[in-house]
Amino acid sequence: MKAKKIRKIIVRILLSLLAVIVLFTVGTFIFHSIKSSQELDLLKEKGYYNPVSIGDYSLNVAKFGNENGKHTIVGMAGLGMGDYSVAARKMTAEIEKDNLVVFVDRAGYGLSEDTSEEMTIEKIVEDYRTALKNAGISAPYILMPHSISGAYANYWSSKYPDEIEAVAIIDGSQLDENAFNDLETGNPTVQKGLAFLAKLGFSRYVMREYQYLYPDGYSEEEQYLGDALMYRTMDSVAHISEEALTRQNAQKAWKELVTNDIPKIYICASWGVKTKEELIEDNRFVNEQIERNHLDMPLRPTEYKGNEETIDKILTEMEKARQNTLVPYMKKMGNCQLILVPGQHLIYTQKPEKCGEMIQKLIDSLKK
Repeated sequence: MKAKKIRKIIVRILLSLLAVIVLFTVGTFIFHSIKSSQELDLLKEKGYYNPVSIGDYSLNVAKFGNENGKHTIVGMAGLGMGDYSVAARKMTAEIEKDNLVVFVDRAGYGLSEDTSEEMTIEKIVEDYRTALKNAGISAPYILMPHSISGAYANYWSSKYPDEIEAVAIIDGSQLDENAFNDLETGNPTVQKGLAFLAKLGFSRYVMREYQYLYPDGYSEEEQYLGDALMYRTMDSVAHISEEALTRQNAQKAWKELVTNDIPKIYICASWGVKTKEELIEDNRFVNEQIERNHLDMPLRPTEYKGNEETIDKILTEMEKARQNTLVPYMKKMGNCQLILVPGQHLIYTQKPEKCGEMIQKLIDSLKK
């Protein structure tokens, strides 16, 4: 009899816990839906919302600047960076005055629709081309890719060189025949489960674990808009496919890369440090971001006092990386200028004005 009563008590407790979980989940979903609607209204108001059908789904094509400008610059986000159209606009602020700047969100990114199709490099590039065409934005384009999108941009310019006027690679992934061989991707089943939880709204509890705050210089509204786009990226499955295919896509881009005379610049940040002073300056920035985001990790030393050996080792490793990986990559691209802007991978948020200045110089050179 006692055992029966104990079992009833346990069942009641479990049912109560289940009820609490269900109520919490429903409440989270309702809150997420309300906030998402409010965020979408603001994104529309600020001109970020412009869905364009490419067949089975639509991609968002956000246009800024001068619609009748001299050139059309196409922003291409790094892996999972659904907020690129917000975060990169400090870099393009001056460029927008005389040019049309377009940010095309890949499937599942930001305001684009999701898809279960495999995100091969061929599919990604064709999606870009179709979205721009259907949005009435004609070639030629100046591509402005960040990170892995540098591979997509090179594949695009190799396959359709007549469509590309120039390429400005922002700390692009460094390609060779072994690109990303050591990359460990997440378990797709687990990632899809997390995407489902994000769709229910649980992403709002972990955003700062996933995406750091922008550096000083960004407004609260820009942070709000960037976060809104990231919430919409975290709940998609297309970028899970893209991540799983990173190695395949990068190595295909290298294998099928055609050397050409299209003007290019490669803004190198991650391997861009050449002097002790630059190393210390970047260290300070990293420390500021660690403190700003309340990250639970030891601060890297701001000064390398009494440790010249460590400094020399870091600078030597960066020079070797540039010479052994970047230089061969640039030679295979053809007509590519290396520009060192020392900093972190998201250099377009760390030093947006400097990056914008380098892109503007590339644009100006096209007049000659």
